[in-house]
Amino acid sequence: MVTIKQVAVHAGVSFKTVSRVVNNDPTVKDINREKVLKAIKELGYRPNRAASLTRRKNSNIYAIIADELLSVPYTFDIIRGAQEIAWQKNKELLILNVNETQASIDRAIESLLEYRVEGVIYSAMYHRQVAIADELKKIPTILANCFPALNNFPCVVPDEQQAGEDITDALIRKGYRRIAFLNLNENIVAAKGRKLGVINSFKKHGLPLDDLHIESVIIGQADGSEVSTSRESAARVIDEFKPDAIICGQDPMALEIYFVVHDKGMIVGKDIGIASFDDWGSIPELLQPNLTTMALPHHAMGRWAMEYLIEQRTDIVHHSLPFKLISRDSF
Repeated sequence: MVTIKQVAVHAGVSFKTVSRVVNNDPTVKDINREKVLKAIKELGYRPNRAASLTRRKNSNIYAIIADELLSVPYTFDIIRGAQEIAWQKNKELLILNVNETQASIDRAIESLLEYRVEGVIYSAMYHRQVAIADELKKIPTILANCFPALNNFPCVVPDEQQAGEDITDALIRKGYRRIAFLNLNENIVAAKGRKLGVINSFKKHGLPLDDLHIESVIIGQADGSEVSTSRESAARVIDEFKPDAIICGQDPMALEIYFVVHDKGMIVGKDIGIASFDDWGSIPELLQPNLTTMALPHHAMGRWAMEYLIEQRTDIVHHSLPFKLISRDSF
């Protein structure tokens, strides 16, 4: 293993100069920095992070507690956004995936304390209220894609209501006037906010609410599971309400609606418009025609949360970030 002293000899500088370069000391002369970086590359030197951690007053380590985040493809963008800011600021990011068990959460908190993390992003798989362990009050913490049961932690969340309004505005601008919204489970935050947004858009454009049909097609069960009636409901709504466009609660639902539309001999984008939410993985571009959808701001939330922590903010904020309309060919 190459040592820091060997790097110093190879670069023709002092041991302390190499140490300052490795720790990104801005006062090092450019010529010496170049010598050291060249020597590090030629010798393949890798700093001993564990050793440096014991010497530093601050760890420069931040963490993401991913509450089942890794089970949904597009939520990786929260981690990606946070990682980008961490690297820009010369910070390290520890990622801990947890589930709902207390043992999982306790082990994650132990790791945070062991690594002396300077801040934590607690992120959830979907937009919801969460209960945060009291131990996290000892560490600067911000919530991403979720919000606290009590107003005692800052959070950054997607603006569900504005997303509902924006996608409906886009349909109306294209001339669609009779719209069905097949919503998610009516008890979740996203469904409530998007429903309000869709209604607001109709009112804003002066359109009669009789030309708007809204129903939840993801039904919550007593045991906490959900049942989808997407296909049956879509078939009935198309036959009885006769919409010229359908807004789907999320992209996997839109996939099912495409099948229903096809089975009825209709063409998406021609006979009926289809819109959706989430920009879920490869689904929108696999569908033909490609699906127009509202992309969740996960990447932006990850960046915003990490910047909040690194700036050492302490204000308790409930910050909302907008979705982005990804226009394709489905309406």
